[in-house]
Amino acid sequence: MMAISGWEPSRRVLETTGTHVVVGIQPPRFLKLPEQKLRLTTEQYKRYCHWLARGGMIQDIFPEIDPDQREILQSGIGPQDFRKITL
Repeated sequence: MMAISGWEPSRRVLETTGTHVVVGIQPPRFLKLPEQKLRLTTEQYKRYCHWLARGGMIQDIFPEIDPDQREILQSGIGPQDFRKITL
């Protein structure tokens, strides 16, 4: 399936250490919301890259991460921003 430009979150690595990777996920531009940052272990980051490349059920790939953090990984939308855009 082809993505529509501007409707997908953009993602980048903000920081790497020997044990963690901080990723930045910018929600789709039209929402005009701030970038969210999430700290992943290097093992979680490996699974994150695999999920981005191949898909899958995020709750199965990251059962240890809470639902709000999984939503950030998927869409870049944090819990406060989600409430703001749905009210």
